[in-house]
Amino acid sequence: MKTVNVAMLKEKLSEYLHRVEQGEEWVVVSHRRPVARLVPEQAAGLVIRRETQPTVELSDIKGVKPIKPFPVDAVLAQDRGKR
Repeated sequence: MKTVNVAMLKEKLSEYLHRVEQGEEWVVVSHRRPVARLVPEQAAGLVIRRETQPTVELSDIKGVKPIKPFPVDAVLAQDRGKR
């Protein structure tokens, strides 16, 4: 897998995204440390999983105040269907 540093990626983002669309995979490095991977969408293997804990338990996290419980997986599926 090829590597690109953050500064170069920022400078030539469109070029790297085009190369990823063509099937190339890249590791983004910052100060010689890997921080992210760029892979084609179909290769990413994204899967919508069920939530690991009920959304009502989010209120236990400081600063998070859910309005009401809602089906997170359905919202994600609907949002990703629009893309």
